[in-house]
Amino acid sequence: MRILSRRFLVSYLKLFAVILVTSTIAISVIELLLNFESVLAHRNGRMGLATYLLLRIPSYYFRDLIPIASFAATFCCIGFPARSREITAIRCGGISPWRTAIPLLGAAAVLSFFTLLLDESLVLRASRAWAREKYPGEEIAFRQDSFWYQRGNAIYSVHGADRAARVLHGVSVYELSPRGRLRQIVRAERVELDADHHWRFLDATSRTFDPARPAKPPRTERFSEWIRDVTADGDLVLLEASAQTLSLPQLATYIDTLARAGRNTTRHRALYHARLSGPAGVLLFAVLAAPLGFAVGPTRSLAASALFGTITLASYHTARTAAELLAGRSFAWAPAGPWLILAVFAGYGIWQLQRIPR
Repeated sequence: MRILSRRFLVSYLKLFAVILVTSTIAISVIELLLNFESVLAHRNGRMGLATYLLLRIPSYYFRDLIPIASFAATFCCIGFPARSREITAIRCGGISPWRTAIPLLGAAAVLSFFTLLLDESLVLRASRAWAREKYPGEEIAFRQDSFWYQRGNAIYSVHGADRAARVLHGVSVYELSPRGRLRQIVRAERVELDADHHWRFLDATSRTFDPARPAKPPRTERFSEWIRDVTADGDLVLLEASAQTLSLPQLATYIDTLARAGRNTTRHRALYHARLSGPAGVLLFAVLAAPLGFAVGPTRSLAASALFGTITLASYHTARTAAELLAGRSFAWAPAGPWLILAVFAGYGIWQLQRIPR
């Protein structure tokens, strides 16, 4: 590795680390100021404060902070030397802007891969732990292509939940006797939860067994509506049975299960591709920031390039948000949306780099 490449690479990595740590600290302080009552209500003592921040910051902010840190590090790494005429001297030495940017883009590509690993480990665990904090002592597990939860003598199996609408999909309830033998199974494709903790099973099927006579055929009944009273707040944890808490392999299995059941998987496939494409934003933002850094040279002004960079990032996040909204409406092409947005912005960044005079 040449001295110049090493210098830019080290500068990028240092700036990336400093910006990421500084941003994390700043957001932590803002969280404490804006949500002080929530922090105090979370848990008592310093450990409660630490737990709140260690769960809240990764689960809510890391997926956006890391690409933004890559953008800022790339911009500063090139912009500062450009303002001091170092980039001009490098170009006079016969080194093209592309050659200067390659070490930074290579490092950003490696960071994209590590960001994917971080998303599937630390961020995912923090998100799951944060969801569990809403219902202490209660936990749901993803097994055999469904979400499972047990309370007392009842075991619940749920294929998915719509928390905003308070609706559960693909619900099975297994009632056990005090000795642990199966007593009743109730199944429904849709269950609505009202404010009084009543569960309305729509088009439900009930099979009742005799625990004392296991060989006896069950009694089958069908109901257009079946009401179940739920007195424990902890049972509302099933509303957290969201595909957002699944790892990418689990999400792929979940989508396959829904497809075999004949259900619409567009929204979940869009989520899968959004999660898979998200870490590539670390490389994309470096591609977008590099030409803005080089553009500082002629004007020697960081402000104009930084403002244009802010507009570019806002446009990218607006496009991603629009794609998520369209995915929620189950548009057929929604799963390709995140990749299309990446391709469009990456093409724009590469075009901008190509326009820089050699």
